[in-house]
Amino acid sequence: MSDVVVNLGVERPRDELVLASAIEAYAKWRQYMCNPEERHEDSDAPDIMVKTRHGGNGVVTKTLIFQERRWAAAFLRIWRSERRRKT
Repeated sequence: MSDVVVNLGVERPRDELVLASAIEAYAKWRQYMCNPEERHEDSDAPDIMVKTRHGGNGVVTKTLIFQERRWAAAFLRIWRSERRRKT
């Protein structure tokens, strides 16, 4: 299985708060929506990984890595909703 990578630009401190809120909402969604067979309590692989990348000129990018495309798509819907709600 290949990972799904999502890169998000974090331009303002507010974006960090929105991202934290979106990750929290995503975690609640995953807990509510996943089937008991999909719950991997014994699995070593997390549902989502987040890396912070510092580029040139002070640009910060958050790289989110998902195990499945549908999980990435769900996160992006939540992310967009949180951004609209928090602006």
